[in-house]
Amino acid sequence: MNMVNTVAKVFSDFDFEDEKKYIYQKNYKEDMLRKVEPYLKKKLKHGYILGKKNLKLYYEKFIVKNPKANIVICHGLRECTEKYYELIYYFMKEGYSVFIMEHRGHGRSQRLGIDNSQINVEKFNYYVEDFRKFIDEIVIPDSKNKSLLLFAHSMGGGIGTIFLEEYTNYFKAAVLSSPMHEMNTGKSPKILANIVSMGMKLCGKETMYLPGQIPYTGQKKIPSSSTSCKERYEYIYEKIRKNNAYHSGGSSALWYLECLKATKKLVKKENASKVKIPVLLFQAEYDTYVIPRGQNKFATYAKNCELIHVKESKHEAYFERDEIAFDVIDKVILFYDNNLK
Repeated sequence: MNMVNTVAKVFSDFDFEDEKKYIYQKNYKEDMLRKVEPYLKKKLKHGYILGKKNLKLYYEKFIVKNPKANIVICHGLRECTEKYYELIYYFMKEGYSVFIMEHRGHGRSQRLGIDNSQINVEKFNYYVEDFRKFIDEIVIPDSKNKSLLLFAHSMGGGIGTIFLEEYTNYFKAAVLSSPMHEMNTGKSPKILANIVSMGMKLCGKETMYLPGQIPYTGQKKIPSSSTSCKERYEYIYEKIRKNNAYHSGGSSALWYLECLKATKKLVKKENASKVKIPVLLFQAEYDTYVIPRGQNKFATYAKNCELIHVKESKHEAYFERDEIAFDVIDKVILFYDNNLK
């Protein structure tokens, strides 16, 4: 075979679709529907476990042959598994099996609010114990004895951080994306939010919506406060709008109080210093959901935490415009790969 034919043979055997590593904004919805969703559907296995108080919790797992390791995703407030399908696709293409569970009161897991969309939780630590049970019952049996890696975002970052502090031997490395280490109460001063929510609890109204919080309305918010990527936002917005199980509104006073206690606890030196594994923490420049101060405290006290400030990013750096998201995802994958050596 001459040189020209040899080169032609090489290119004809090469899968150009695989060469296109990322799903770009330009054809985002089309590529997600045509490429990502069919690929994941073939690999998807799902089911339910019973969490604390016998609450029914939905999970999904995506297993690859001979995985490098296993990535466990801990999602954020009001989220569902489909929010992470693009990210799961990238992880699988890099040779990782992926596991994700919808937290109590979220998605297809059992709801806890006064209506079907309110976010409520009895105790914040139930999130942590649910997550541990998911890992023990579903992840580890299907892990092929390979290492576990954590990807935890926002509220999931708070859950994941407490998990790392309380159960130090599960994960080999962890990524915390805009972790909820200190909540942002927005236009209301934090002290006022604390007084109001505590007052509601004293009056026996802790399961009611906090002032300003309302049930799911389906209202589209462009620009979104979570990402400046219109294409990614609109894709997941439609997924949520069309599936009643994904409809999540505001939170209860009890949820706020439980998160307040949890975030105060997890940034204390005696707790954060228990985290000795490598941690990569992404801090978004234009985050309106969490405050950097708590993240800075944790990063100072954890034994091996690298904090990366993501310029121009809103809360969801991994779900941002291409130029932001792809750089973040590259760093995540490199971090995971390096910590398997």
